[in-house]
Amino acid sequence: MTRSHFNTTFLFLLIAFSGYGAYMLFKPFLLALLIAFILSQLFKKYYLRFTKFFGKRKSLGSFATCGMILVIIIIPLIFVSSLIVSEANDLYNLIEKNHFIEKVTNGELTIPILEIKITNNNIHSIIGTDKFMDGVKDAGGFIASLVKSAYQSTSQLMFMMFVMFFALYYLFKDGDQIIKKMMQISPLKNRQEKVLINKFVEISRATLKGTLVIALLQGTLTGLLLWALGVSSAALLGVVAVFFSLIPMLGPVFVWAPAAIILLLMGQIWQGVVLIIFGTFVISLIDNILRPKLVGNDSGLHPLLIFISTFGGLALFGLIGFLIGPVIIAMFVAILHIYQTEFKEDLQEFNK
Repeated sequence: MTRSHFNTTFLFLLIAFSGYGAYMLFKPFLLALLIAFILSQLFKKYYLRFTKFFGKRKSLGSFATCGMILVIIIIPLIFVSSLIVSEANDLYNLIEKNHFIEKVTNGELTIPILEIKITNNNIHSIIGTDKFMDGVKDAGGFIASLVKSAYQSTSQLMFMMFVMFFALYYLFKDGDQIIKKMMQISPLKNRQEKVLINKFVEISRATLKGTLVIALLQGTLTGLLLWALGVSSAALLGVVAVFFSLIPMLGPVFVWAPAAIILLLMGQIWQGVVLIIFGTFVISLIDNILRPKLVGNDSGLHPLLIFISTFGGLALFGLIGFLIGPVIIAMFVAILHIYQTEFKEDLQEFNK
């Protein structure tokens, strides 16, 4: 081995070991850093506006943009999360207090308004197996563990938010210099790196704004409407409506329509009619009205990729995965776009 090869090998070994050490140090904060990067790209134009307003003072522009994100995203998210935990806790306590599981098991549960009595024969005729009861018990245990873990992880969540905003401040302020430094280190051509960054930002922005923002808006309106009409667990149902909105060919109609039917069956006619009218002509039409304005000329992910990446992200990263999953796929699609562009002639030759 020549001296130059030895020097190169030794240098790469040092990079590998130090890189692994850096990864282990950053590992607890990778999720917060990734979210900070996503938010810095989505709100970059607002940062530029704030910076221009403050006379090109980047520190004030970055601080103002972080404050805006705190007010319009984080605080409402914390408030809604607390409502969901509270409603889930109340629902679990209600099931325990009324001995719902035992009554269904013993065939004693009666719904007076609908004059329906649930018996073991009903359950077996509909479900045909005792696994239904096991599922109900597992669901009750899941709700209890969810409430417990939510309270236990509050301090950790607050610390991660602090890390996220600390990183977000500097990503706004020094983001261009950081990206430029990474481009200098990367062995890719500058042209390829610019295409990768632009394509990634374009796909992420179109996907998040065109799918997740609309889903959050539809879920919020559904929850607020149910709350205004006096439906219990409105916040929890609003979150369910968000997830239905993320699924292609479904939507929040699978939440507000059953709720409207139940209200009509219970004799609350005007509430059910209002829910049907508002759900049909406002909540369900938001997608068609806002998507072209939010997405613009950007090209987002295919609905199938959004569906898989959203629920895959939820499975891997938890609740925040609904945001991270599509972004990871957006990066993958952006890399494939560069590959297709750079090897266009070769691919055409191979495909003959």
